Amino acid sequence: MQTTVQQNPISFASIIAGAQNITAGIFSTTLLGIIYVVLSLLVIGLITVILFLLVRMYELRREAELKKKPAVVPQPISTVSQSTNPIDMLDLPIAKDNPTWKHIRERLLSENSSDWKLAVIEGDIYMDKLLDDNGFHGDTTGDKLKQVTPDRLPSVQIAWEVHKIRNRIAHDGAAFVLTMPEARRLVSYYEIIYTDLKAL
Repeated sequence: MQTTVQQNPISFASIIAGAQNITAGIFSTTLLGIIYVVLSLLVIGLITVILFLLVRMYELRREAELKKKPAVVPQPISTVSQSTNPIDMLDLPIAKDNPTWKHIRERLLSENSSDWKLAVIEGDIYMDKLLDDNGFHGDTTGDKLKQVTPDRLPSVQIAWEVHKIRNRIAHDGAAFVLTMPEARRLVSYYEIIYTDLKAL
């Protein structure tokens, strides 16, 4: 007796069903999410590399430009004669015919650093008096400066600056360090303020 093994023929419908299962696996949301993350990391990596290369190119170009420029050799301080009067070396305002201003200016141009602080305090006192003379009244210099507008006193901002320096000297005392360049700069500031206040 012959036994026949029945074989299941592969039907077209089973092929279609298998293809659908494979396609569903490829395009599942989990797989798409993984692909999206990988591509995002790849794009971020490429942007990082491009930015790094751009910065490096800029740095190399800057270095090349600096190499082309001739080096500036500063003049040594020792070339200035020690006997030279420091007042003559400065491009500072000339003292006008105002004895108070002359006195303050001389203190600011002194070689003694304690004179500079005293000059700032005296300069602030004189500015306070000039503000009164110009119709700005109040209990303190700060109160008077609060009334001032740039159209009435164009140098109001630098007036505030020198007043703040005066306050720091008054509050900090010896702890406040006033350098020579700062003292020289204040000479020009006071000249401008006093001119605007019609004292010079």
